[in-house]
Amino acid sequence: SIRHKTSFEEKYVPDAGMMLLAADEKLDKEKLERAVKLKTIGVLGNSRHKLSQELCTEMGIVVFDDPKNNPRNPEFIAKRMIDFINKGDTYMSVNFPNLQLPRMAGAHRLIHIHKNVPGIMAQINQVFAMHHMNILGQFLMTNSSIGYVITDVSNEYDKQVLKDLKHINHTIKFRILY
Repeated sequence: SIRHKTSFEEKYVPDAGMMLLAADEKLDKEKLERAVKLKTIGVLGNSRHKLSQELCTEMGIVVFDDPKNNPRNPEFIAKRMIDFINKGDTYMSVNFPNLQLPRMAGAHRLIHIHKNVPGIMAQINQVFAMHHMNILGQFLMTNSSIGYVITDVSNEYDKQVLKDLKHINHTIKFRILY
C-alpha cells in the first residue's frame, strides 16, 4: 500500500519498504536504523545532506537522488525505485554498484546483498550446487563496501535454499524478486 505523508511518523518506521523524500525532508540516523524493512529511498534533490548514505549501504538500502534538483525528476526517481523493486536494477543509485538487467522469463530472480569480503560468491554458488539448482543467469557487482548479486534460477527449488542463502556470513539482505 502507498501512503502519502507530510512527515515520517514513528509508527510507520519499522514497516516502510520504500520512501520518497521531498526536497526539504531529512531522515535522521535513528529513524533510518529502525527502518528494517526499507529497501529503497528516493530523494528529490541531493541526498548527501539529507540522510546517511553510508548507513543506507550498510543496511542494504538503495538510494536514488537528483543532485541537480530538476523538477521533472520526481517521475524519474520513482521509476528507478520501481525498477529496483521489480527487476533489481540499481542503475544511477548513489550508493550501490550500477546494474541493469532484462527481466528473464521462466525464472525466479534472487537478490543477495552482502559485505564485500572474499569468498561470498563461492558460498552463494555452493548453496545452489548443494541443492542441485540450475542457474540461468548470474550477475555480481561490487563497490568498496558491498557486493550485489542477482541470480536467475529455474522455477523449481527447495525452500531451504532461501534459508541457506540468508544465513551466509556477511549477508546484509536477501530477497526474492519474482
